[in-house]
Amino acid sequence: MMYRYAVLLVALVASGSLTEALQTRACTNQRPQPASVEITGCTQMPCELIRGSDVAMRLEWEAPFAAQTLQHRVVATALGITAPYELPPDRANACNWLEGSACPISQGEDIISTLSMPVLPIYPLVSLVIEVSILDEQARTQTCFAIDARVVVA
Repeated sequence: MMYRYAVLLVALVASGSLTEALQTRACTNQRPQPASVEITGCTQMPCELIRGSDVAMRLEWEAPFAAQTLQHRVVATALGITAPYELPPDRANACNWLEGSACPISQGEDIISTLSMPVLPIYPLVSLVIEVSILDEQARTQTCFAIDARVVVA
């Protein structure tokens, strides 16, 4: 019985060390940045995105505007080409992924949100810049950050 608790404790400590706050880059046009970004398995850039897995992100941010709805928007730049990264509809709706709050949100509200991005097995093994933003119904940026990443095999 004691062995199980020790294993659980080690697992919790190990998982905590995999989700430290990551130093991210600002998005273009001085859009508001989150106070904190955690990406599972990434403590410094470039983050390694394993093909065939999901990348889990956790953001802490303060809402600069009141909003009725929120959408995740992801843009990737690789090999000089910038393209939108299409999320499944359930993941694109950021209101579905708020922790401890719900849409609509109030100006000045402290928000915790998560995003799980699929890294498809067909993605090429390249280095890229990923810009993640959360937009409201008026297309205003609530928060935005950019990371350097590379797609790798397990």
